[in-house]
Amino acid sequence: MPHDDTTTTSSTSVGNSDMPAIWMLNAQIPRTLQYGAASCSCWSSGCGEFDLFEVLDSGNTRCKSTIHGNSQGGDSDYFVRPVGETMKAAVLMMDEHAHIVVLDPSYSFQDVLSLDIVNQIVGASSTQAAGVSLFALSS
Repeated sequence: MPHDDTTTTSSTSVGNSDMPAIWMLNAQIPRTLQYGAASCSCWSSGCGEFDLFEVLDSGNTRCKSTIHGNSQGGDSDYFVRPVGETMKAAVLMMDEHAHIVVLDPSYSFQDVLSLDIVNQIVGASSTQAAGVSLFALSS
């Protein structure tokens, strides 16, 4: 997620350059409306957005994780934005939690993600810590 110092002069620019994000969207969102009048959005019925890594303002070095929808989730924790190198991460939805964990750059994913490997990643991310975001998916 290197910095993008380019600026646009277009009158249609929304001013969100240098704000990379990786999201998961319910398929209904692009068919209805992501932002705008609530009457046209399906967020209130549960088809929300999961921001895995999102930089909220230009030039920032913090990547936030947030769940938007009829049940919100998020906190003040963040991942450091990797501006000069790549980052490896895993997102696992297991049991009633979503685990987001930054992995060591040397981590090598295998062709098959065995239950042992899943349990190792989930075990390493079962509590909030540096490089980890943990969300309850049900209340």
